[in-house]
Amino acid sequence: MNAIVDFESNPFIEIDLNGETQLGVNARDLHTMLEVKADFSHWIKRRINQCKFEENYDFIKVVKKDELSKTGQWITEYIISVDMTKHLGMMERNGRGHEIRKYYIEQEKIARDALNGIQLEIGKLSILAEQWTETLSNAGRILSVGGKQVKPKILKKLDELIKKTQHKLDFDDNQD
Repeated sequence: MNAIVDFESNPFIEIDLNGETQLGVNARDLHTMLEVKADFSHWIKRRINQCKFEENYDFIKVVKKDELSKTGQWITEYIISVDMTKHLGMMERNGRGHEIRKYYIEQEKIARDALNGIQLEIGKLSILAEQWTETLSNAGRILSVGGKQVKPKILKKLDELIKKTQHKLDFDDNQD
């Protein structure tokens, strides 16, 4: 369940906030989706003050002429960041807000479990890498010492034993 993306059509709008292009949502659409009883303009202004959201960082204002108004009124739209959308959704004290909080709590648990699993694997692989490093280091020492000291001694002893076991035959060329 993704309660945030429960609008009629694609709710996302590309906006420039804090020097970055990111996704934003029309706060009026969020207000409707959250089933807020308060008037939109009062609700959004109150939430901005309560949460200390910053213009051009968390949201931008777009002032436009209301096409449905006979008097040609100007209305202010608030295009808010996805993070602000999540924040506002989780703050709402109604069924929709509860759904959103529950959703993000579940997502955080999934992320935490995945992170713990990855950290466990990292720990296991780190130990395995250390063991292999130690084993290969020991093998390198054995090969180095064995190649320079032990092998020549073994070959010398082998030659001595071979000489002892060989029959000595006198080959005298002067004998007929």
